[in-house]
Amino acid sequence: MVAMSMTAKSMVASMAAMPSSCLTNDYRKKKMSGESIFKTNWNDASEAEANYTRLCVPALLAALFGLGTFFVYFTLWFFFLGVIAILLGLIALWAIRNGEGTLTGTSLAYFGICCGLVALISVSVFWATYQYGVRREADQFFRLWFAAVQQGDIPRAKEFRTIYPRRSRAAGAEEWWEEQYSNRFTHRDIHAYVDNKLIRVLMALGDRATVSYYKTLSVVSAPDNDVVVSVYAVTFPAKFGGTETFFVSIGGKRVYPSDLPDFHAAGWQIDGLPAFYLPDEFKKH
Repeated sequence: MVAMSMTAKSMVASMAAMPSSCLTNDYRKKKMSGESIFKTNWNDASEAEANYTRLCVPALLAALFGLGTFFVYFTLWFFFLGVIAILLGLIALWAIRNGEGTLTGTSLAYFGICCGLVALISVSVFWATYQYGVRREADQFFRLWFAAVQQGDIPRAKEFRTIYPRRSRAAGAEEWWEEQYSNRFTHRDIHAYVDNKLIRVLMALGDRATVSYYKTLSVVSAPDNDVVVSVYAVTFPAKFGGTETFFVSIGGKRVYPSDLPDFHAAGWQIDGLPAFYLPDEFKKH
């Protein structure tokens, strides 16, 4: 009891030693705020808590999706990972910038964005190069068809409707006619093919006609084939001097024959029957 009375006396003495203005001001502030003068604030953040930072989740996801874009070199279907990586990286940078120093992961966000851009650029370059190569192959194949029709080698031109391994002959037109002389079904099929007006016109013009590439209407690629539709200009000497030109649309399909395991290359075939074509720029509106 004596010790407690001594402690109380010392507290009273210390309070008495403080300026009365300080006691009065502190008391008034706490009383006006409704806070108890004996309350201790245990919620004050420590210095460690004030400096706490955490990793931005979108930045981590951007980096992971960026790593996944390397699969695009095995199949182009993974290009969408690059788009996702770029979007997540931009979201992460925005969040970090507005996080007032509480978020980290800027390097991961930039890594994801860079990987996504590299993947998209690679896919774009590869796709443009691939389609250019397909158009070049189609042009060479179409010119072979035009040459066969102009030379009157209709059996050969007709065989272009199937890919090379399935074509039934390698002989010239005269030899083929002799071999198939007694086959009336083959003759009927050939005559039906020649009944097409375009075929007859090209045969009649022969070497007098010049065939030149005009434009490509479409290139459609699928996992097992590519379809190209092109337009060619056929120019020939006019009856009364000068030249005349008409246009032909022709389609070709580049396929990988799954039923021929020993044939490890793509083959071209005519897709449909070529026909006269009038480009839009020559149509009268």
